[in-house]
Amino acid sequence: MQSRCPLARLSGMLLALAMPSLAGAVRLDYMVEMGIEHNDNVNLSETDPASEDILEPLLGFNLSEDGSTVQAAATGAVQYRDYLGGEFSDEFRGQLSGHLNWTMVPKRLNLTVEDYLTIQPVNPLAPDTPSNQQQTNVFAIGPTLGFRLGATVNGQAELRYVSSYADETKQFNTNRAVGALRAIKDVDPTSTISGNFEATDINYTETNAVVPDYLRYSLFGRYTRNWTKLDLTADLGYSWLRFSGNAIEDRNDPLARVTLGWRASPRSTLTASAGYQFSDAASGMMVIPSDIGTTVPSNIAIGDATTTSQPYLERRFSFGYVWHGERLTFNVEPYYYKLDYVSDGTSLVAGLNETGKGAFAGMSYILRPLLTTGVTATGENLHYDAIGRIDDTWTVTAFLRQQWTRNWSWRLELSHYERNSDAPGLSSDQNVAYFGIAYTR
Repeated sequence: MQSRCPLARLSGMLLALAMPSLAGAVRLDYMVEMGIEHNDNVNLSETDPASEDILEPLLGFNLSEDGSTVQAAATGAVQYRDYLGGEFSDEFRGQLSGHLNWTMVPKRLNLTVEDYLTIQPVNPLAPDTPSNQQQTNVFAIGPTLGFRLGATVNGQAELRYVSSYADETKQFNTNRAVGALRAIKDVDPTSTISGNFEATDINYTETNAVVPDYLRYSLFGRYTRNWTKLDLTADLGYSWLRFSGNAIEDRNDPLARVTLGWRASPRSTLTASAGYQFSDAASGMMVIPSDIGTTVPSNIAIGDATTTSQPYLERRFSFGYVWHGERLTFNVEPYYYKLDYVSDGTSLVAGLNETGKGAFAGMSYILRPLLTTGVTATGENLHYDAIGRIDDTWTVTAFLRQQWTRNWSWRLELSHYERNSDAPGLSSDQNVAYFGIAYTR
């Protein structure tokens, strides 16, 4: 049985990361922060807002190793929230993204361990209050076997056991067997092509699962190229869903994915990605190692996934631009996505068909060498297609951060959140003030 305690999950993953490499050089950065938050509408009520002060001690960390035997990346945080007014019960929260690759036999056999701990809503249609949040966890482990198919062609065989778990939404809980076969050809020093076959066997652990157990197959070709300023990865193929029994009709659709990164100048970077594929919430919570952050997190992120393991057809596009100046940093990322679940898309536990479009933007400016100010903003228009509901949400946060000494710092943040929904009684706004003092190593 998986532990429900964030501290246990974090310590377990850290132990797994450290065990194969006790003799190696592991870099561990961490931060301990004591903060207090004032929230003028902690229950996100349209008509009866409740004000609350919350004491929030937090421990955040970032761990990395890039050795010949072990390559590891992990970032996470655990936080205790003490609701001083008693509006909600005190709670622990945790988040983790961790990936470890252990080379057991050079160029032949690797062992991979992954763990992704997040907070997601119980009911995505209800206000995002503390009582409507739950811990979810996706854990994966398994070997990768490498072999030669020719002078310039390498083969890979992968096998993974994957477990997904949610504290409240049991339809998310699954055991999975994942296998893959790949043939990878080096075209030249900067580019490769590959043929890939992937198969996933999804088995629900609960007897009242919304959809039956199913198999997901994917067959696709991949092209990658890394120029001096441009990186490209493109996949093209086909996917199949095969359900046990006759309750749901089998599905098949094309598969297409592309990611592009362009370092336009030493100060600016553009990225773009697009996808058309079958996926599900648990698969979406897993990330590639390069997407794991390299900084110590200063808060616990709240997700917005519908916690069901029912598959959906996903269409997604995003574009990003980042500018790094000597004192000014700016980034913007607009996005669009559409999720069509295999059911009728009207049942909460089965998954709600949705179309979302929005953007994130942020700017920071160094006022003095140790003093930084900035603002971030997010906005989204979310349409639940099958039930005809529309929610518009946006958040603006202004911050001021100062580094006192090499290890000590403080930060002040002021945030405004607003949700306008055409569902009766579900519109609200919220103002939050936060002050924290941190020790960083």
